Amino acid sequence: MQLTSRSVDVALLSAIWQRFVATGSLDPALDPIVAMSWQRCSLRCNPYAVRDLPCISKAELADRRSKLSDLIALARPFMEDIYQFVEGAGYVVVLLDASACVLDMLGDADVQHQVWALGLRPGAYWNEGHAGTNAFGLALYERCPIRVVGAEHFFQRFHNLSASAAPIHHWEGRPIGILGMASLTPASDGSTLAIVHAAARAIEHQLHAEKLFNELNTQRTQLSAIVEAMSDGLIVCDRTGLVVHMNARAAQILGVKREAAVGRALSASVELPPVVVEAMRQCTSLADAEVSFQTQGSQIGCLISLIPIQWQLDRVKNVEGFILTLRRLDQVHRMVQRMVGARSNFTFASIIGSSHAINQVRRQAQAAARSSAPVLIVGESGTGKGVLARVIHNESARAEGPFVTINCRVLPRDLIVGEFLGYEIGAFHGSGLYGQPGKFELAHGGTLHLEEIEALPLDMQTALLRVIETGEVMRLGGHRVTCVDVRLIATTSLNLERLAGRGDFRADLYYALSRMTIRLPPLRERLADLPLLIRDILERMRRQTGRAVSISYDAQQLMRCYSWPGNVRELENVLERAASLSDTGMIDVWHLPDAIRGRPSEPDLALDQHVSALHEAEYAAIVRAARACEGNATRMAHMLGIGRTTLWRKLKAANLSLDDFKTSPRTKRSSRRSR
Repeated sequence: MQLTSRSVDVALLSAIWQRFVATGSLDPALDPIVAMSWQRCSLRCNPYAVRDLPCISKAELADRRSKLSDLIALARPFMEDIYQFVEGAGYVVVLLDASACVLDMLGDADVQHQVWALGLRPGAYWNEGHAGTNAFGLALYERCPIRVVGAEHFFQRFHNLSASAAPIHHWEGRPIGILGMASLTPASDGSTLAIVHAAARAIEHQLHAEKLFNELNTQRTQLSAIVEAMSDGLIVCDRTGLVVHMNARAAQILGVKREAAVGRALSASVELPPVVVEAMRQCTSLADAEVSFQTQGSQIGCLISLIPIQWQLDRVKNVEGFILTLRRLDQVHRMVQRMVGARSNFTFASIIGSSHAINQVRRQAQAAARSSAPVLIVGESGTGKGVLARVIHNESARAEGPFVTINCRVLPRDLIVGEFLGYEIGAFHGSGLYGQPGKFELAHGGTLHLEEIEALPLDMQTALLRVIETGEVMRLGGHRVTCVDVRLIATTSLNLERLAGRGDFRADLYYALSRMTIRLPPLRERLADLPLLIRDILERMRRQTGRAVSISYDAQQLMRCYSWPGNVRELENVLERAASLSDTGMIDVWHLPDAIRGRPSEPDLALDQHVSALHEAEYAAIVRAARACEGNATRMAHMLGIGRTTLWRKLKAANLSLDDFKTSPRTKRSSRRSR
């Protein structure tokens, strides 16, 4: 960059120019930048040439100005400020693009008219190749501010022109324009160089600032779009609790108007839970805390997280505000339901069989699917009660809802109430900020499957009956009533009516559950379905393992003669075991367990027939004794002439329960009255 205070001797410059044009020698007093430009120009230009500078058409100029409208709009105020400062002093202010084409001019009318005659007009090119040594072309070439006065111009026709110019750089470093001042005095004021340099730098800073502003605005727009697209509610507060930002989801969850909430204290819109107030007071964070917001006379259960916004100064952390995220509990429950109660693909076609007994079960299941009443499914272990429960759910109007299964026998007695009803924050020691929804809340909108309902304690039976009657649940340690819409399907392998008669099961709960009762027959009562069941199980195994397995006729006939105490579950286990033992993919007789092979189907084996007949006779004798003694084990053992231990062992082998033969007190009283 040249010094703005350098002195200019017009006569000396003219003599130096004349000597260079005549001899090609350069004077040491000449500015080095100008000297190098003269040398470049002397190779291709005639210093006495008077031809017009190339100029683009008005249409091309308009198109170029349109493309560079941002630069022109940014530079124009600076050009006006400069002209206002030098108005009447004989200057024009010029803006050129990166190719040294004049885009805009501002100045005194008479001066503009004179410089137009020299070629300094909009659309004209003032690069070194066309206009020789000049301030605009050199500023572009050298990429630094430059001042060219009088005879420093290579072309003689411009010796009455003095100009100062400075390049305008893009933030990436490349020049995007030139800002200059020109006058028709041979030696203009040197301060013009400082003026255009300062203005060019200001334009660059403004360009950079606008870039940063646009980037910030873009980021803010993107961030706002991201925040609005969140499925969770988000609230940003300052450290005093004033709402700085609230997305639409948060306003929807809390039932407030976002415009009214922003700028006010959050506590003015909703009643904050104590745990949130305390966390904000202590500037601590919360993670997935279950709370309830009080708003407009109602409670809104939410799962929230609170994150302090901190910045550190001199190793001291200061809290500037808080970020609060929240989601409704029912939304969380639906997500849990999709995982806990994942929908299976069981349909009515999953009820395999064509016998009269299974057809009746299918018709009853179809009726149950159309209804919303509780269903009681009764059947021996392994008959497929759980599958039937899922079929009813999947074929009902609640198919899109959750299917939650709970086994009443495996839950510890001291935890079963909490599992069913859930508990609020702090209900138990050590629960801290976290509560737990009960199974009724998780099954809301779907089905709750209660396995082995007979094992449910009497106190829990009372709570279950209340939920059935009212459709309301209150968590342990809580004060908030939650309405639930749950369809109950209970399964059992015992006679609940008999248990209710003995007082071992609440009679009113039994009547509430047994509005629709479906009895699943054991496999021994529908042996006609055995081939279809075998085919379905083998096909399912093929899909799972990719290995096709078949079964021989003899093996099927042998399986028909077995009583199947474990029912369909035992059949599945037998076929899986036999398939793993078969190397050829064909299940034969010797692949079956000993219990099945001990009862062959050949009629000419008298010994086996005798063993089979003896076994059946023993079974029949035990059943007759149980009926005669009304399930009294001591009297049965005496009647059969065996010990109690032997009797219990035979009862277990025959899959018999003495509870099924005991007469309820109500039945006894009725029989006495009839006598």
